[in-house]
Amino acid sequence: MEEDPTPIRRCVCIDKSFAELKQLAAERGIRTVGALLRVSGAASGCGLCRPYLQRMLETGETEFPILSESESAPM
Repeated sequence: MEEDPTPIRRCVCIDKSFAELKQLAAERGIRTVGALLRVSGAASGCGLCRPYLQRMLETGETEFPILSESESAPM
């Protein structure tokens, strides 16, 4: 099976890009996913972006390949 070339770039629940959420986190000194979720409302619907937000905060990246089930499991 070929890898999906479409990167994951946003939280669809609040229609905000990870770049926008990264900027918000930087402006407010947010370092945890929980704090980012409380302030932004991200992941408040389906929650599928939560592992991507975790990686964004850890790495600074804002575009991701689709994560496997094991990669997206809570840490």
